[in-house]
Amino acid sequence: MSTILFSAMIRKAKKRILRPASECRYPKTDLVGQRFGRLVVKEFAGRGWGSVLWLCLCDCGNNRIVRGSDLKKGDTQSCGCYRKQKSSEIHTIHGAAKKGEKTRAYKRFHDIHTRCYNPKFSRYKDYGGRGIYVCDEWRSFPVFRDWFESHVGEGEELDRIDNDGPYAPWNCRGATRKEQARNTRRNINITWDGETLCLKDWAKRTGINAETLWNRIRRHNWPIEKALTTPAMNRGRHQHTRESTAL
Repeated sequence: MSTILFSAMIRKAKKRILRPASECRYPKTDLVGQRFGRLVVKEFAGRGWGSVLWLCLCDCGNNRIVRGSDLKKGDTQSCGCYRKQKSSEIHTIHGAAKKGEKTRAYKRFHDIHTRCYNPKFSRYKDYGGRGIYVCDEWRSFPVFRDWFESHVGEGEELDRIDNDGPYAPWNCRGATRKEQARNTRRNINITWDGETLCLKDWAKRTGINAETLWNRIRRHNWPIEKALTTPAMNRGRHQHTRESTAL
């Protein structure tokens, strides 16, 4: 090992209590030639940091001085390239999330996992907080991406068919924003006189505010016929409050 290379590594490590191999007794356990992860031990480098030091060659081509104890315990298995590679994979996810180039599929993948598994998310209570989860199959981005790209077209968003169900292939579809607006927990399907429409469509048909209809049916348990045929007392913002006092 050249003195120049060793000196450069010493300066980089910024450690003063190091003794080069020429000043030390050769260790009893010889690690030269042994492989530890991506590292192959080339030669004894000296002593420092309370341990025997070895010069190692990484599979990527870089040299690194490593403590023998770290090699034996498995704490160090590369020059640092493995950690960088894994970090890059996590943040790029097969090229779908490079800075400034996030795909629609990746954005939705990130969104649904945030909703279900991040308690700090502002609306977590509406998703993970009430038991909504992402199926095991969709914990893998490539699998989710393939489904998303084949089922969700341009101008559509990922939409759960059953709002109390999970994010899963059998419970999701591509839907326009208008269709999504009709598929919320506050928008229910109502069947009356042989016809089934969503709450907002009945509101448009009857001329009664959708919030008023929702309150009549869900909060005050009015029969469907009464809820749809009773004229509103007031078309104003607080119509439902006035009607509730009249029950």
